[in-house]
Amino acid sequence: MDKRMEWTKLGLSTVDKMLIWAIPPVLGGVLGWFLPVIAEWASSLPWVPLQGPLELVASLHGPWVALITALLGLLAGMWLSHAAIRESLHVRISDRELQLSVNGAEASYAREDIFAAFLDGKELVLVGQQGQELYRQKIEGKARLFTEEFLRHGYPWREGDPYADEYRRWVANSPELTAAMNALFEAREKALRDDDKDDADDLRRELSKLGVTVRDEGKRQYWRLHGSRL
Repeated sequence: MDKRMEWTKLGLSTVDKMLIWAIPPVLGGVLGWFLPVIAEWASSLPWVPLQGPLELVASLHGPWVALITALLGLLAGMWLSHAAIRESLHVRISDRELQLSVNGAEASYAREDIFAAFLDGKELVLVGQQGQELYRQKIEGKARLFTEEFLRHGYPWREGDPYADEYRRWVANSPELTAAMNALFEAREKALRDDDKDDADDLRRELSKLGVTVRDEGKRQYWRLHGSRL
């Protein structure tokens, strides 16, 4: 067997998955069981919103009501568990290739195409040979394991962003950027304000195609040029 193609998995551990599958459904079921009692108490407080729905739930009586609301709570918890696991980053790494998947989206990179890999807070970042940001995604699991396994498989793991000193904060109509770049930054600023992560990520990729790498600090955007523009 080619040892270079031995795969290591990173992300949620078996224990993590067991807890995720157990805790939300149990909490949902318990909350559902007591929902009629909670609704009756909450409807007695005039400052609590949604008085109409609360009064409707509180008006229902009988053991079947608690059973139904408990079942609905259980199902809601199971849906949350499934969503949490699906939206977490799953990583497979060998000496030759890195495979990543999250929420149904998959990406893979050959080791020789990666110039640097590092953690930016809780996000895994991959940088290509031209200085472009290849990938950025929040990790699950222990950061120490990512460091150890990337190094063990021969990837260029860094303690931080090798281009950290090249970033500058974006301001409207930055003269160093083209009108198209500034327009994308303006659209992305709105996406960040609206907490629209998907749109912000799409706009990040569009800027990368134009030779701009973007890093966020809260709602603030920072940028640097990459590729032939370095």
